[in-house]
Amino acid sequence: MGDNMKERMDEIRNIANKYGPVLFGMGLTHLVDVGHRHLTDIFVEETIEKIIAESEVDAANGVTPVMSPGFQCEILRCAADLARFSPWTLFAYIKRHMEVGGI
Repeated sequence: MGDNMKERMDEIRNIANKYGPVLFGMGLTHLVDVGHRHLTDIFVEETIEKIIAESEVDAANGVTPVMSPGFQCEILRCAADLARFSPWTLFAYIKRHMEVGGI
């Protein structure tokens, strides 16, 4: 783990210590839940339309994005699919099935 990551983990640990495990867990869940509530079907479709419109402007101006508009839209669709699960279910999946780099 790099020095910067260690510092970030220490900062998070300090927040966890400041609030205690119950409030920290609830705060973390609220943070994820707020994202869940914003990933409505309407929001997703509006955002996809904006991504496509911006990509057309970029193309007209000769700008090549780092991520293609299609890739950006798929990230959004994936997030919307994941928003169907509770934050705790997602946390459990991450803990059991994902390796988080550098941590």
